[in-house]
Amino acid sequence: MVQAQPRTGPTITWEQLPDDFQLPDDPVENIQQPLLAAALTDALGAAQRIRPEMLIGSNFGLVVRMDGEIVVKAPDWFHVPRVNPYPPELVRRSYTPHLEGDPVAVVMEFLSAADNGELSIRTTQPYGKL
Repeated sequence: MVQAQPRTGPTITWEQLPDDFQLPDDPVENIQQPLLAAALTDALGAAQRIRPEMLIGSNFGLVVRMDGEIVVKAPDWFHVPRVNPYPPELVRRSYTPHLEGDPVAVVMEFLSAADNGELSIRTTQPYGKL
């Protein structure tokens, strides 16, 4: 009898997104999402907690390579405490944790109740929102 090998999980690497990679342009699913994201950023600003070395984004591509495949997720709001300086003449298209600075410290996803949509926990393509 052959025993099945235990699954160890996906292989994750942190690589720069290729310049020609087409980022998804998914629509916002809930009209409240932009307002909630702005409120989170405003709360940090009111508490004087925003620093120049931080990256705070909304619906912005976070990049990882899983099992050799590029995966881009654009959470409704995220916070990275420290990122590497970025050339001011360039527009940041995405962020790759560990390669371009700290890991993402906080991710907020405002879920809608679409069946098999945002509530999915799929671990295969297309990946769900865990």
